[in-house]
Amino acid sequence: MNNNSFNKPVQKRNMQHPLLINSIENQNDDGFDEFILDTFRFIGGRRYHNVTNSKYFLPNDLTELDRLEKQHYLFRHIWQGNFSAPIREKLQQKENHACVLDVGCGPGTWVTDMAFEYPSAIFIGVDISPIFPSDQKKPENATFLQNMLDGLPFEDNTFDFVYQRSLASAISEDQWKNDVIHELYRVTKPGGWIELMEPEIFSPKKGEAPNYHKFSRALIDFLAALGINGFISSQLENILKGTKLFKNIQREEHSTPIGQWGGRLGELMCDDIIECGEACKPALSQFMGISHEEFDFMLENLRMEINKGQFYSKTYRFYAQKV
Repeated sequence: MNNNSFNKPVQKRNMQHPLLINSIENQNDDGFDEFILDTFRFIGGRRYHNVTNSKYFLPNDLTELDRLEKQHYLFRHIWQGNFSAPIREKLQQKENHACVLDVGCGPGTWVTDMAFEYPSAIFIGVDISPIFPSDQKKPENATFLQNMLDGLPFEDNTFDFVYQRSLASAISEDQWKNDVIHELYRVTKPGGWIELMEPEIFSPKKGEAPNYHKFSRALIDFLAALGINGFISSQLENILKGTKLFKNIQREEHSTPIGQWGGRLGELMCDDIIECGEACKPALSQFMGISHEEFDFMLENLRMEINKGQFYSKTYRFYAQKV
């Protein structure tokens, strides 16, 4: 999802209900090939978005979509649900349907999962990459929109619930403070809720796991070179409070064992870390000045270190009510 979506608030505009907009309208009528070339870049055998002013550096090919879908169900299992905000009763209302937005929805797994669970609510996912489920696979109460370069394309006070996950590696600290939170606030109804979920980048001591340490530190330094604070996830509560736009601000966190000592869940979490590392390889190996083969060797040793150690993966959820 493009962090530049939040650089400036959009003006109110006349538009039909978002559920009536067909995301295929974003495609070029001149043909599928031109649409692919205009929308994606291909580097080192991986596919990426083609938005040059976005800091989001991970791929959006089928391999990455598979990783994100698996990660969604891992998060749902860890947290025993798809959200923490007290919005369930509103989602279940059969009249005055709740309207929900997922910002940076990726392949749309959260949206479709929620739409099936709450058929009376309306769900909309937005992302810079058109990697959404086909009409045959998504429920009727869900829709998807591509591209939010000039702010979220919705009027003020549109949504009962606005959800955003795993975008900390694409948003600078200044953007969090001056743009992102304010734009999420703008499109949320008074009394509605926003929720942010972000993982923590864990960096073990060098003596404990040298390859894990090397990878984590390189990722943090790479993000810093992009102007991104790799430790922002634990600071979002204070950022929310600093805006003075919300009440009932809550913070929750979960620490999950990773590796063999955590059983099957720990092994799946380890797989997710390795697959995330593989997704980072084109950008991060260049930043580190090592070959792809050397990067792969580092990941192999990283996996062994995780399975020999007793490490945790921490994720945060922050939710707050619009004043």
